[in-house]
Amino acid sequence: MAGRARAGTRGRARGAPRRRRRVGGRLQRAALPVRAGGRGLSGASRVLMRSTTVNVALVGLGYWGANLLRIFGKTPGARIAALCDQEEQQLARSGEAHAGARCVTDYAKVLATAAVDAVVLATPPASHHVLALAALRAGKHVWVEKPLALTAAQGRELVEAARAGGRLLFVDETFLYDPLVGEMKRLVDRGVLGQLYHLSFERLGMGRIRRDSNVWWNSAPHDLAILLHLVPRRVVRARLHEHAHLRPGIADMAVCDLELEDGISAHLYLSWLHPEKTASVTVVGSERMLRYEGRFKKRTLTLYDYTLDTDDRHGNLVPVRQFAARPLEVPAGAEPLGLAARHFVDSIRTGTEPLSSGARSLRVVEVLEAAEHAATRHSLDA
Repeated sequence: MAGRARAGTRGRARGAPRRRRRVGGRLQRAALPVRAGGRGLSGASRVLMRSTTVNVALVGLGYWGANLLRIFGKTPGARIAALCDQEEQQLARSGEAHAGARCVTDYAKVLATAAVDAVVLATPPASHHVLALAALRAGKHVWVEKPLALTAAQGRELVEAARAGGRLLFVDETFLYDPLVGEMKRLVDRGVLGQLYHLSFERLGMGRIRRDSNVWWNSAPHDLAILLHLVPRRVVRARLHEHAHLRPGIADMAVCDLELEDGISAHLYLSWLHPEKTASVTVVGSERMLRYEGRFKKRTLTLYDYTLDTDDRHGNLVPVRQFAARPLEVPAGAEPLGLAARHFVDSIRTGTEPLSSGARSLRVVEVLEAAEHAATRHSLDA
């Protein structure tokens, strides 16, 4: 894989190797099992909160960590109990707004703090496995940014540690908590679109080009999480193409075609070099289509009706008639990240499995890894 992840400067594990650039490929049918979602912890009862407040330690105060600090600072039932970052100036600035929080540069001190119920990790991908595993073994609930881990083996170890310790492992797959994505799921499940044919994802734009992971591992987790949420089918074949234009070995553009069970196909187009910013999903069925635009300040959902005229009188042409485009009015409510934080807190309190539990997010990592693994083989029949 092209530049999956690299250790950086804040709150991260050392020694993450550089990766090679990949080309295309297909993957074996047996490589990507889809697990059924549970209704709590898989195989273990979760330790529930005895108090009404979840004391949170935020680890990593960079760009995304600042967003999480803002969100958890106003999430009902959550309290910022500790802040951790290797950069002391950033730590001091963040601590000014949270006078009651313990500010430390040593992660071990966070884990040793009995008052901390949950650890929120806003650190680079290369650090996710080691930091989350340490927190789970210390008896903390864990929120970790996507991807859950950089290998399926690491992901499985985290899921097992959470299960064994009765702790929540939550992955920040923010888009799953957008009410518009929830409405998409309801429409698909009710069969409003008819037989599902195809899903198309575009996550494009300029800016925030990363040095510690490539576009496949940084951007595809969002779309794969939505795909597996809307269509809980097994992925049986993939063809991934990655291109590194800006930095050798770190892909900034990727195109992936997926085939799922029941003949459903999906296409992902990801790029950090595109003049227009979009985060769109199109779902095509035999009777209707859905179009979702997920840019946080311009979120929309539109339902399209169409028909195909199969009469032979048209010769080689198959006329398509689009009857109407109907924007769907779905109450947006709070921003998706805020809803995700509330879901995290509520899941800790009640023991219910969140939409983005570690067990569910492990499927995303399996697809990420298997697609790149198949790409190195160029062609592998399912």
